[in-house]
Amino acid sequence: MDRKSTQVLVLIGALLAGSAFAHAVPPAPPASIPPPPDLDQPVQPQALPPQPPPPAPAQAASALHESLAPTLPPHDAMGQPPPTVSVRKVKGNVVEEYRAGGNLVMIRIIPKHGPVQTFYANPQGRLQRNEHEGPVQPVFYTLYQWGH
Repeated sequence: MDRKSTQVLVLIGALLAGSAFAHAVPPAPPASIPPPPDLDQPVQPQALPPQPPPPAPAQAASALHESLAPTLPPHDAMGQPPPTVSVRKVKGNVVEEYRAGGNLVMIRIIPKHGPVQTFYANPQGRLQRNEHEGPVQPVFYTLYQWGH
């Protein structure tokens, strides 16, 4: 064997021996973990940190209302104020009226049973059906209803 091969073999042997010794040293246990309790001794309860008193019902309701209230921007991209929506119930159906600047823009009728109907107001103020729904209203039948 030549000298270069011998040096390579010695270097590989040293690396293998070093890695074998590196794995032989067990890691030190962390100091923050306490030893396990003895199974025959009763466990002592630990004191919980003090909890702040619960808020008053009126404060909790107002905080919940503020967190759930939608935040509308003061104006849209065109500089117009957001539309106002009035919701009312008529014979079990929910009617939503959308107005922008006091003018009626859209009406959505959400019936108790059946599909939602949307009507848009043209510039003259006349209501028109949504053209995406097509000229014919679909007929829906309840084939089976669970739990009623």
